[in-house]
Amino acid sequence: MFPIRFIFCKSIIAGFILLLVFPASAVKVIYDTDMGIDDWSAMLVVANHPDIELLGITSNGAGEGHCEANMRNIPDLLALSMSPDVPFACGYHYPLDGYFAFPEPWRKQADTLSGVAVPPSARQPSKVNAVELLHQLLSQQDEKVVLLTAGSLTNIALWLQKYPQDKPLVSRLVMMGGGFDAPGNIIVPGFTTDHPNKKAEWNIYVDAIAADRVFQSGLAIEVVGLDLTNQVKVTAQYAQRFKAQVKAEAARFWDQVLDDNDWFIESGEYYFWDVLAALVVADPHLCQGDMQPVWVEYQHVEKGDKWTDKNMPPMTESGQPRRHYDPATFGITHIGGDNPPVKICRHTEPQVAFDRLIEILNIEVEAR
Repeated sequence: MFPIRFIFCKSIIAGFILLLVFPASAVKVIYDTDMGIDDWSAMLVVANHPDIELLGITSNGAGEGHCEANMRNIPDLLALSMSPDVPFACGYHYPLDGYFAFPEPWRKQADTLSGVAVPPSARQPSKVNAVELLHQLLSQQDEKVVLLTAGSLTNIALWLQKYPQDKPLVSRLVMMGGGFDAPGNIIVPGFTTDHPNKKAEWNIYVDAIAADRVFQSGLAIEVVGLDLTNQVKVTAQYAQRFKAQVKAEAARFWDQVLDDNDWFIESGEYYFWDVLAALVVADPHLCQGDMQPVWVEYQHVEKGDKWTDKNMPPMTESGQPRRHYDPATFGITHIGGDNPPVKICRHTEPQVAFDRLIEILNIEVEAR
């Protein structure tokens, strides 16, 4: 009888530990990321947040990071968190259509984690691609899941196309992207100074076709766009405050990233983008807004210009000729039209967001 009681007690203890790690009220989340600079802190938030159960991470090569580098960097950063073992995969390497991409220096920074060294992980990506991993993870759950997107919506659009039956398995899609009353962020001094697009936001701009399909989908979307993120600016004072409170490895990593990007902070152009969307997942009150239909603008043109990425293949993932679009209008988000209404986040609580990031990244991870 002793072995039976021992096994029974071990099961109770194991269940109790799981409850401590993931409380019954924990939000199940799949994180879709392009692994740009702000995605790293967002990933550490969802991997460390006591009210989130991270199920897996999907990525693609259409945003800031390239797939090969993303598949190295994701497990390395996860090893600094409370969720080191979740599955991860990459998807399509290019946008669904068009020839637009992030500036190459930004992509190099994404691929190298801004030059901040972290211990390499031996973990390998899933044997299936990002769309298949999304489908598998959703199908395995007995409750609805939140999708958090912090990059182009390429993976989500392809998943919706292949597995439309999965939509009821998603409770919310919280996305960082777009903007309405706020000015766009495509024009960045020193990188895209003479760019003609003054209204779009980068995550939508690089794959506007994917974004438009997602806004048509009927998913319960919450748009954490520039109207919201511009309220949470990262300042030198905040970076100093963060540094003074560093305790855990995740926080130490992010502190080094902030040090390496002091020039970015000093430019006054650095905000809580993806990390604010990650915080909204667990704290919905950080998104106060209204319901409106949204559509995405794109206009075909005959040929490309200086903003065309000539390294992209001439054929799309669907086997169609890749088309050129007007860079001045591509990816601009508009309110109106016939799409199902989505929640547009208008107001947040900046101090709460600042405090939450410090708290969550400083959660101590037990040695493994």
